[in-house]
Amino acid sequence: MSSKKEIILLGAGGHCKSCIEVISGISKYSILGIIDKDDSDIKNLLGFPTLGTDKDLELFINRCSNALVTVGQIKSPEIRISLFERAKSLGFNLPVIRSHHSCISKSAQIGEGTILLHHALINTSVKMGVNCIINSKALVEHDARIGSHCHVSTGAIINGGVIVEDRCFIGSGAIIHEGVTIGADSVISAGQVIRKDVPSHSVVK
Repeated sequence: MSSKKEIILLGAGGHCKSCIEVISGISKYSILGIIDKDDSDIKNLLGFPTLGTDKDLELFINRCSNALVTVGQIKSPEIRISLFERAKSLGFNLPVIRSHHSCISKSAQIGEGTILLHHALINTSVKMGVNCIINSKALVEHDARIGSHCHVSTGAIINGGVIVEDRCFIGSGAIIHEGVTIGADSVISAGQVIRKDVPSHSVVK
């Protein structure tokens, strides 16, 4: 008998495919299926069925206690936050999911519902909030602080002592220099090099 725990994925799309790839490569969870938005016509994704729409989520809590938000986050985190809070309110457990190709320091603290994709590297004494995406080949260096509901995109580099406040998006290949603070609700576009603090609600492109 399998010892894997079932998990429901919340949101079908490109990011969900990446999450499926990660979860399918680890031994802890098996995917029951996907819950998608109300107007979705997706029947399955990479062989995993669509179980229903957002309004059906509560029907599954007695069967499956684990969920993961698998909607992507490019600019606004609002959909991810809404799904995370709804799943929490219904009593779902939102575990940390990490690729077996990722590396996380034993001293790092990672908040629930966060996923670390292939070759993500989380170094010593990092603290990270809930419901984050740390994408493939992203680096979060020592003593950095990442708030809740953030997306650190592919190949981004968060250097030592950086503070990224809640609900931020750090684009692919962006480099945040040591000790810089990125204010809440900010968007750092791909490839940007940030050498000084960024106020909240900023868009750097």
